[in-house]
Amino acid sequence: MTDKDALLSYYERRTCSAQWMEFNRAFAAELSAGLPPEDIRQLFRRIGERIALALPVERCDTVEQLRNGFNARWEAIDWGFATLQEQADHLRIVHACSPLAMAFGPDTDDWASGFFEGAYQTWFAAQGTPPELRVQAEAAPTDGSPQVMLRLGRFQR
Repeated sequence: MTDKDALLSYYERRTCSAQWMEFNRAFAAELSAGLPPEDIRQLFRRIGERIALALPVERCDTVEQLRNGFNARWEAIDWGFATLQEQADHLRIVHACSPLAMAFGPDTDDWASGFFEGAYQTWFAAQGTPPELRVQAEAAPTDGSPQVMLRLGRFQR
């Protein structure tokens, strides 16, 4: 089984519950109609922060331990999984199979990714990451894969 097959299989098994689909889509439409995208992104960032505080990750000494800690929390609530890739100037976070894309629809990637910015930022801060390092979402993949791309690094304000 290829990585893409594994992603799609996981996503199909664990996607948004049918009982919430129309509610979430209507909720997303109302948010988009009533608030600027950056305000919605900040709202979702704060929600991510609250979730991370409710699901703390134990102290970790390695990137592998961090990945395992993050994934234990996501697995517990059926919210996909993360991979962490060390780069020269940042840590890439790839969160796969989030139910947000399915729950809120494809046009919400720009603001829904704020949820993951908030969650991962809170977890990294609890690990003692310096405050000048921030988690920021990158552009959504163009291949339609259910992934959120983020990076932990230094950013211009």
